[in-house]
Amino acid sequence: MADATTPLMFEPPCSAPDGGFWREAARVKLHEAKLDETPIDVRARVCCAQNAEVSSAVSLDALAFDDATSEGEEAAGGRGTWTTRGRLTCANTREALATFDRDGAMRAMGREMLESVMNGDAEREPERLRAFAVVAYACLKSWSFTYWFAFPALASAEFKIMSSAVTGMTNEGVDGDIAATCERWIASGGASAWLVSEDGREAYALTEYEARTRAGAKPRLAFADACCAMTHPGWTLRNLAVLASARWGASALDVVCVRARKGRVAAEACVKFTMSFPKFDVETMKVVGWERNARGKMGPRTVDLGASMDPNQLASQAVDLNLKLMRWRLLPELDQEKLAATKCLLIGAGTLGCAVARTLMGWGVKHITFVDSGRVSYSNPVRQSLFEFEDCLDGGAPKAAAAAKKLTEIFPGMFAKGVLMSIPMPGHSVSEKLKASVFKDVDDIEALIDAHDVVYVLTDTRESRWLPTLICADKGKLCINTALGFNTYLVMRHGCGVDHASSSRLGCYFCNDVMAPANSTKDRTLDQQCTVTRPGLAPIASALAAELMVALLHAENGVTTSPPTREQDVSAEREADSSPLGVVPHQIRGSVAGFTQTLFDAPCFPRCTACSTAVVAKYRDDRDGFLTAVFDDPKTLEDATGLTDLLGAVDADDAEWLDDDSDDAFDV
Repeated sequence: MADATTPLMFEPPCSAPDGGFWREAARVKLHEAKLDETPIDVRARVCCAQNAEVSSAVSLDALAFDDATSEGEEAAGGRGTWTTRGRLTCANTREALATFDRDGAMRAMGREMLESVMNGDAEREPERLRAFAVVAYACLKSWSFTYWFAFPALASAEFKIMSSAVTGMTNEGVDGDIAATCERWIASGGASAWLVSEDGREAYALTEYEARTRAGAKPRLAFADACCAMTHPGWTLRNLAVLASARWGASALDVVCVRARKGRVAAEACVKFTMSFPKFDVETMKVVGWERNARGKMGPRTVDLGASMDPNQLASQAVDLNLKLMRWRLLPELDQEKLAATKCLLIGAGTLGCAVARTLMGWGVKHITFVDSGRVSYSNPVRQSLFEFEDCLDGGAPKAAAAAKKLTEIFPGMFAKGVLMSIPMPGHSVSEKLKASVFKDVDDIEALIDAHDVVYVLTDTRESRWLPTLICADKGKLCINTALGFNTYLVMRHGCGVDHASSSRLGCYFCNDVMAPANSTKDRTLDQQCTVTRPGLAPIASALAAELMVALLHAENGVTTSPPTREQDVSAEREADSSPLGVVPHQIRGSVAGFTQTLFDAPCFPRCTACSTAVVAKYRDDRDGFLTAVFDDPKTLEDATGLTDLLGAVDADDAEWLDDDSDDAFDV
């Protein structure tokens, strides 16, 4: 061995986490780690220097979080690539990143590394000497990541590594044999550090060092060097020197820094030298290795993925962020996938329809269909949040289509569509000429209700709510009805379909009525034709309607969930038959005149004109004939349900009571 008299310099590693790594880190933080800052096991790829000008970086991609090395990753990495393990700590706040105990983390990694040296693990798996750590903070609103890598190197006060002159190798003689032997070692899948015989023709594992030296051999230490410089080696050799001193008791070694060109070991790219070192002092051990930032100073780096991400993808990630954060602490039971897959049909694209749609979007609902026959008028945009002045021009855009278009403009990931359609209504008679068109609308409404999971009835008139209510009762669809007065509002969920046990079935919008819905638009003044209501009412009622659906979808018993009784404390966070979001009422009635809100529940009315068994049976038996009769004369519903007889009996009782009362009066 040559005399080693010059202090040896080492080139620190360079980290290279790609966008896939950070996207996966964000996913793990959001969905798995959440508020837990426990370090996460990750892995990186390292290889020999491949370029004369640029050293090879420590690479991390989306596969860094996988537990086992896959065949796909091996193929992607190519021959001459090794896996090294590390730990990622995801800080919850920027302040936590700034105050992270870097010294403590480095000491802990140093102790683990030294233990692997002393017990022989590092001999068997020299990649342990390339371990790393990274602490990061992810700002998932802007998709920027602040991070700091550490590549621990064991050192002590007196452990000075010296070397002879670092010289390049040639492709001749022993140098050529060494290069060929190292190429065979790498091609066979050998570890990232190994021994080469003195004649350069044989390679063997580090675990054979002591046996070979006892037999009189003088093996060289070879390792895959990521450093491209011809004047000094890479960082890993520091820890290999500690291994040689502390494990083998060596004081000097001939070293070969193995590098490659075009994927193969190239002798002219490799360097060799002799290094010497004293006994490693465990008692004075220290650990160094935090990476410098792009300015060459000690400090973290920042990468902004938001600037390079596709805007649609960025929006898709961002819109659900608040929902994902709910699952960290406040609502772990939140089922985002269920909400995203829920298909909502909004019958009415006016003030209520616009407000309900916006709230549903906030909950992560992606599938919304509007049904409306109207066009946007100049009075609409100030109250109906999905419309603008431009929608009013040229006679007004169709409301349903304009509302759906606005949803996709707000978030391109929405599956929104608008259907221009009139809802056939009781008391609105249909001429023979229009019959085919009207029943085509009925067919379309049935198909739409069939294709959706939840139906919102958000129309202006009482009679326009009747047909959707009837079809939902027939098909057992969840129906949520919202209605406004001037000061008051009603939000309610309809009960199950008629095929459900009637004893526990909740009532619908029409169950409190003893008269069939009729044409409410005849002989009305302008203030009675328009929805004249306090402007704050619609957002309140719409928000409650959306919240009611979300609570019901999370309830264990689904649509059959019982409403709270009047004796229950509805402010409680959990009830016996409730949702993770709280109680699931049947009816919410409120007034902004007194700023009050009350919960009611009522069973279905056996003579209901919309959801009773009698009405649904007639609809099933003779749909077109029954509907034609109802459109011509709403009293058909009263006759079909027995309301006519009931009201007649009441009138007879009243008449008899009045007669008795009159006789008594004359006696006086």
